[in-house]
Amino acid sequence: MADTDTPVHELATPYLNKWGSYQFTRDEIDASKIRYFCEVAEDANPMYWDEEFASKSRFGRLIAPPQGLRTFTFGSFWQPDYVRDRTRDDAARLSGESPSSDSGAEAQMGGVMGLARERGYDTVTVTSTEAEYLSPFGPNEGRIKQRTMTTQVSEEKQTRVGRGIFITNITEYRTENDDRLIGRLTMVLLNYRPKSSEDEG
Repeated sequence: MADTDTPVHELATPYLNKWGSYQFTRDEIDASKIRYFCEVAEDANPMYWDEEFASKSRFGRLIAPPQGLRTFTFGSFWQPDYVRDRTRDDAARLSGESPSSDSGAEAQMGGVMGLARERGYDTVTVTSTEAEYLSPFGPNEGRIKQRTMTTQVSEEKQTRVGRGIFITNITEYRTENDDRLIGRLTMVLLNYRPKSSEDEG
């Protein structure tokens, strides 16, 4: 039987401040991916386009725009099952888990989000993000790997859109080849019950 009396922020304690499993991007970050991003952003910085120019810079090479980090690491809209499984298994081995394991980040996030859904907080919106770009990255560094940790779940609060809880997650991003920390993202989610679905009585 589900525990409906204990506050969610107390039930979430076992899931807090523990890194989940690494996840890999499917593909390496290469010059083509960088240029595709810059096309959409209309970013003409030669550090992202011109290898000769970039080679003479303080970086000595072509780099990726740091603000593209989240875009580069978004999940794929579609891919064959065998490609998805191979990418997942690579990440599992890196995390010391059995291939095809559902533990780690999925279990961690699923646990916290599952607790929220059980209480009817099934509408989710991002309330704030803070990105830190810590080191340049670019081609020839392999894929990007990322892992997430939930650090805080608030007490239930009444907000303008309804009653809910705030969940704070930190995601770190590293290069595959040398395990170099290149960025960190702190995101706060509001999981809530819309006012229209609440019992006014």
